[in-house]
Amino acid sequence: MRRYRRTLYGRMGEFATLITGPSGTGKELVARAIAQSRYVPFDASKLAFADDEAVSFYPINVSALSPALVESELFGHRRGSFTGAIADRKGWLETCPALGAVFLDELGDLDPAIQVKLLRVIETRTFHPVGDTASRQFAGKLIAATHRDLAAAIRKGEFREDLYYRLCSDQIVTPSLAEQLADSPQVLRELVVYMARRVAGAEGEELSREVTTWIERNLEPDYAWPGNYRELEQCVKNVLIRRDYRPSRGPSSDPASELAQDLRAVRLSAEELLSRYATIAYHQLGSYEAAANRLGIDRRTVKAKVDPTLLARLRGN
Repeated sequence: MRRYRRTLYGRMGEFATLITGPSGTGKELVARAIAQSRYVPFDASKLAFADDEAVSFYPINVSALSPALVESELFGHRRGSFTGAIADRKGWLETCPALGAVFLDELGDLDPAIQVKLLRVIETRTFHPVGDTASRQFAGKLIAATHRDLAAAIRKGEFREDLYYRLCSDQIVTPSLAEQLADSPQVLRELVVYMARRVAGAEGEELSREVTTWIERNLEPDYAWPGNYRELEQCVKNVLIRRDYRPSRGPSSDPASELAQDLRAVRLSAEELLSRYATIAYHQLGSYEAAANRLGIDRRTVKAKVDPTLLARLRGN
């Protein structure tokens, strides 16, 4: 903190931030909080802080747009650079002020060609609009988020390793709802009260009691909440409308979270624990040798214990 107060307060915009975590865990909320917490200089002559509008937030959902539109939104374009480009347009990287932030949601879906251009932005703080040879300066902060396993995407050649290492200097992991409740069970009631007030207004207090009672009576204590905060909000709305909620009982998309839940419930034999843990370690570390070193067991044991079905799930097959 002393170093921050001496010199770093004015340079934090130069550090990109990568937010990872399951879908529905509030990654954009975290990104907005980071963007709005930038250092704002105080003008002693005017006895006022800099214009609040300078602390701007420009979100782009990569998965919702085609690569061409993502490129145009980010870098801008010159008139005539492609079909439909009838006028010059500034991209968010050029529009973003020094105290602002550009947020790339679902970064794992970014087109490889744009990954190369983004790498240059992080390295040199410069970029070229589509169809233009003159460089522009990016003065703001870059924040990115993804629910994908970037390590697996790198191994498959879907995500550039050099881009990952430019982004991960400041990395934040948003926990799943199940993980948060395992640490602090009382958070469930606090979230239900907040959501109930938001959807029911003056009826929020009564609704929160109804929802809490329904959850206690109908869901097991270690229910995984695979949809995270979005699922809990739908549970609140379902109880409001029909006094019932029917959660999906399908398998969780996150085997690591499943393993943690089964450990807390003491459901696994030693053999099952080793098999699932060895499979997850092999998937994340990329080789039997690396997994064996991490687990402190023989390489042949890791190979024998890897579960092909679980490995296919981890790889998304």
